[in-house]
Formats: sequence, structure tokens, C-alpha cells
Amino acid sequence: MKSSPGIWGALIIALPLTLFGLTVLAGATLKETPLFWHNAGGYPVELRALVLDAFYPAYFIYFFWLAFETLIAWRLLRLFPRTGTVLLLASTANWLLLAVITTVMLWNNVENLLQGLPLHYHAP
Repeated sequence: MKSSPGIWGALIIALPLTLFGLTVLAGATLKETPLFWHNAGGYPVELRALVLDAFYPAYFIYFFWLAFETLIAWRLLRLFPRTGTVLLLASTANWLLLAVITTVMLWNNVENLLQGLPLHYHAP
């Protein structure tokens, strides 16, 4: 008889990914906030450097980690239906979070293009 990781096990598996995704969302929000890139916002220089250097690698790590976890969820769905369902629902929520992050990333650039400004332009 197979031992199921259970619903709580699935949530424990999904929790680090969700927390990482929320961190990436915070980085995306800061990255697209005009005051963040100017001294007027009061943000530390180290935080700006961290967002500048780590945002895109973190975004792609989140994407690939989410894809891997979704594949695991599909596999668990066949082996342990209840656990797989919970993990698949958590993965779906994380895909929605990724869509929000991507929208935040692209929104400023679309606005800039519509206004005839260069990409990644942040007016104070």
C-alpha cells in the first residue's frame, strides 16, 4: 500500500514556491515604481541594486520551479488523487500569481510605448 503525503504535505510542498512568488511580485512592484529608482523614494541603494541584479533571475527561477511543481502535481494526481489535487490547485494559484507578476512587469513598458517614451522609462 502506498503512503500518501497527504493534504498538509502538499501544502507544505507548495508553500515555499508561493512565498518565493510573493517575493518576486514585491520585486516587480518595486521595479516598476518610479520613485524606487530616484532618491526621492527613500529606498536604500542596496535594495535598488538587489532588485536590479536579482529580479530577472528570480523571475525565471520562479517560472521553472512552478513548471516543475506542476509536473509533480500531475504525477501525484495519478498516484495520490487527494494530494495531487491540492498541489495542482496550489500550482494553479501560483500560475495566476505569475500572470500578475508578468502583467506588472509589462504594464509600464506598454504605457511607455503608447506615450512615445523609451522602454523601462520611469518618470519621477
